[in-house]
Formats: sequence, C-alpha cells, structure tokens
Amino acid sequence: MAASKPAKRPPDAARMAAVRILHDVLERGAFSNIHAIHHLDRQDMDARDRGFASALIYGTLSRIVTVDWLLAKVSHRDLSRLDPWTRTILRMGVWQLYWSDSIPARAAVDESVRLATNLVNPGAGSFVNAALRRLSREKPALPEKNIPILTSLSPEIFGCLRQWYGAAEAELMARSFLRDQTQVTGRVNVLRATPEQVHTELTAAGYAPTKGRYCSEAIALSLGGTSVRGLTAWQRGRLTIQDEAAMLVGYAAAPEPGQTIIDLCAAPGGKTCHLAEITGDKAAILAVDKHPERLKLVSENAGRLGVTKITCLLGDATGLGMPGDLAECADLVLADVPCSGLGLLAKKPEIRLTMSHEKMVGLYPLQEAILNYAATILKTGGTLIYSTCTVNPAENIDRVQKFLAEHQARFVLEPLDDRLPKNLLQHPDLKLTAAKGYIQLLPHRHDLDGFFIARIRRVG
Repeated sequence: MAASKPAKRPPDAARMAAVRILHDVLERGAFSNIHAIHHLDRQDMDARDRGFASALIYGTLSRIVTVDWLLAKVSHRDLSRLDPWTRTILRMGVWQLYWSDSIPARAAVDESVRLATNLVNPGAGSFVNAALRRLSREKPALPEKNIPILTSLSPEIFGCLRQWYGAAEAELMARSFLRDQTQVTGRVNVLRATPEQVHTELTAAGYAPTKGRYCSEAIALSLGGTSVRGLTAWQRGRLTIQDEAAMLVGYAAAPEPGQTIIDLCAAPGGKTCHLAEITGDKAAILAVDKHPERLKLVSENAGRLGVTKITCLLGDATGLGMPGDLAECADLVLADVPCSGLGLLAKKPEIRLTMSHEKMVGLYPLQEAILNYAATILKTGGTLIYSTCTVNPAENIDRVQKFLAEHQARFVLEPLDDRLPKNLLQHPDLKLTAAKGYIQLLPHRHDLDGFFIARIRRVG
C-alpha cells in the first residue's frame, strides 16, 4: 500500500459525528443508545450518513475487545497511555479495516488520519497513519480458539457465562451478542392504533415492517439511518421503540383497569406506559425514579402516547425517604431493578468494557433492598413483578429464591404460562419455568434480549 497522504480537507461529517460519540461513550461513560440517538438526530446529515455513522459507532463498540487486541499487535505504544482522541480514532479505524465490507482500506486509513490531525495534531495523524497502514499490510489473523477475543468479550465476562451456562452455550450466547442491529422493534400503542394500521402506514412509507416474533403489538422494521423521531407513527404516539423481551414484562404483569400500580424503577417509562396501555389507561400508576432528568422522560413518553393516569414521584426505590402512606397500597408492583445489563450486550455494547464480576456483586444488595421495599407496599393478594435485563442467575432466580426464603410463606411464585404468548412457550425451557412462575430469556435460544421475569404473589 502506498504511503497515505490525505488531502487537506476536513473529515467527513459521518465519521466526525461517530468519533465524537464514541469518544464520549468510551472515555466519558456516556450510554451509546441514548447518546447516539440524541447527537445523530441533531446532526445535519441525510439518512445514509446517519446510518453510516451508526454503523461505525455500534460496529466499533461491539468489536472493541478484539479491536484492542489487534492494536496491541501492531502498536509499540500502550493503548491506555495514548491521547483519548487518538485511541478512539484508532479503534474506529481498525473496525473499518477488519469488519466493513464497503470501506476501502485506503479510505479507512486516510479518513482516520484526517480525524487525528483535526482533533489532536499532525503528530497524532502520523502515528495513526503508521499503525493503521501496518495493520492493513500485515492483517494479523484472529486466534481461532480464543473465544473471548473472537466474540469481543473480556476473559472475565466470558468466564462468567461459561460458569453459568457451560462452555458450548456460553460461546453461542457470546456470538449472539454480535448479531446485526440494523432492525429495531416497536410496540404499537393500542390506545391510538391497531398493529395492522401502523404496519400499513410504515409499509407505505417504505420501511418494510414485519410482525414481531411473539407479541401481538410488536413490529420490526429497518430505519435505514432515519431517526425514529422522524416516523409519523412515533410523533403521533402510535409507536414506541421497545424490544419484545421488555414487552413481555407487561404480559407477565397482566395489569387490570382500576388497579393501583407502582413502578419502582420507572425511567424512561417504556414499561410504565405499556402497563397503562394494557389497562386502557384505566389504572392509577405511580412511576418512581431517583433521577429527576430520567423521570422527566417518563412524563414526556406518557404525554406523547396520550396516557393520562401516570403520576411521577421522585424517590428512592429502596424506600429511603418514601411516603409512609404507600404501605400496602398497591395491587401490582413492578421492580425492574438496576442490573449488570449483560442481556443487552448487543444493544449496549460498551458494557463489554464497563462491567465486571465485582460490579455485579455490588448490585446484589441494591436489588435485595428494592425487592424488600416492594414487599412493604404490596397489598395482600397483590402481584410483584421482578425483572432484569441480565443473564446472571445470581441477579435473577437466585435473587428471587432468596427473597422467598427470607419472607417464608408470605410470598409465592405464581404461574406465568397462561399470561405469556403461546408461541413463546413453544420453547421447552420457557414452558417448564413459566409454569413455575419465571422465565429466563436468552438471545441465542429465543432471539430476544437477555431478560429475566418473575411473577410473585403476596399471600399473607
């Protein structure tokens, strides 16, 4: 490959937007799903460029462990000691060289050099040029037997999966976290439209929607770089973006009109609003969250969807400082607790770098405290839904079993099989556990986000 000498034009808009978002995610702890949507919607780019920027962001994050392994092979400098912008630009460049079928190697290198020169200095541009040219020339082979490197998971996280599910299933799960994310799933707001009406509208607009796998109100579609906020169905409150795994929480809860419902970890409000939709907006719902900015999202979503019976309360889901008059007042409590998020590795790939076993263990007391508080605000005969977006048994069935043991005969698991979609229960593992009162959704088995849902009844 000839020496790369990029012309002195500025970097293209899509790459510049992508590298800024990646920098904020990787270096400042921003959430990719929220940050990408927020910033790409504000960029003056067409759908094609937005789609390209999104591919750069999620592609780089999904392969980040492998990317860093490759960089260590060709760079004489420790990656952790590089300037943060240089590190981010290199990572995005490696993804383009190895995993993009549509970007020529020369373009990947030249555009990375432009970014480094523009955002750092000419010296950084020269370093990026040398590292990426060497990688393009030598193309180190990936280690075929090193599954963590191949699937871009840290040895620690892959080791956890292997311990929980065995080596073969851990590998299948790890590979499933790399699945294509060009399709999104939406939930039709049945208060404002039927699934058929929204399907027809999206088809006419050219989005080629298909029915969901399990939930009647689910629609899958490819946005092709278009912002979801650009969809008429979204603007008019007929559609919300939500994975079917999260929709199944509403199915398991089976809320009824006239009930008093408390959602303890409500923001941003997807599940809260789904409960309202299921009841025909005829249940009194209290949405609790400790973060004021995130709680504001619940109100905004409720307003867009036209649900009027949701009241927001700034409060701590562990009960700290919560009003005393909530004691034993709820017919239904939803505790969708903070968790390790390992079931969302496909959608929130930065978790590959941020989560550790130590951090998981640190969440256990919080989950326990939220469950214990939920028990105090539930009426006798009421229902408690416990859910997470992880595949860690210690946060899921083990947490529920510990709760039941500590509360003796006052709470019991209640069967779910008459509440969940029948085609979901064609999976033998889900049919077996749903009859016992819980399900563990796994991406490689059920083609959904990894989720855990348990239905608990207070009987005393």
